[in-house]
Amino acid sequence: MIEIIVIVLLTVLSFISGMLGLGVAFVAIPALGLFGYELKHVIMPWALLLNGVTAIAAAVKFMQEKMVDYKTAIPLLLITTAAAPLGVYLLQFASSGLVWWMFVVLLVFLAYRMAFPPTQSETDVVDLPGKKRVTAGILGLFIGTLAGFLGVGPGFLMMPTLVLLGYTARIAAATNALIVTLPSFSALAAHIPSAKFDWWMVGISTVLCLIAAQLGAAFMAKRVKSKTLARMFAVLLIGLAGYRALILIAS
Repeated sequence: MIEIIVIVLLTVLSFISGMLGLGVAFVAIPALGLFGYELKHVIMPWALLLNGVTAIAAAVKFMQEKMVDYKTAIPLLLITTAAAPLGVYLLQFASSGLVWWMFVVLLVFLAYRMAFPPTQSETDVVDLPGKKRVTAGILGLFIGTLAGFLGVGPGFLMMPTLVLLGYTARIAAATNALIVTLPSFSALAAHIPSAKFDWWMVGISTVLCLIAAQLGAAFMAKRVKSKTLARMFAVLLIGLAGYRALILIAS
């Protein structure tokens, strides 16, 4: 029964993550933590696999809708992919408690930035000046390393970063979906030697989450405005941060 609840929950979260262009790991990690799974060897590799799969599913839909800025997405994809394994290496020197608290702090910070973003037009901003792309590349190096350390892929950090650099939330989400694909798998590769998979659970959840993420991306592309998307992102992050903080305090 618990296994069914976990799979249904991951599927629902993948629909939401597909809308946000994030990959599902940033919500899958705290969600799986609620069921008592071990963090470093079970949750992180499982979440990274789902993250890559759901990001690809969303990215394909957003590319079909011509919402991806490739001039920003491709360099950031390469930078974050190269940086992610460094974060996984650094993870061995940190305790699980520290990792969870870092996750909570980052969620709160990003929720604040998304709740109070720069003034945004509902007309999609699909391009950035060259200087801002350079800034994005520098930030991408840091984001890729930190995301590998936290085991969530870079999407939950990159999406609000793109908004702060000037994209509207819809285009930031679509561009971000492409960026997070390869870094998820490069970080996963570093986890594989120590990963402990329940292959039945991993297989079923991968298929269902892939389908749900593409449905979520299709829904966002047709029906969701940038301001609405940013607020949804902020509320989700605050909820996850608060719940995870309560668990950490109680433990």
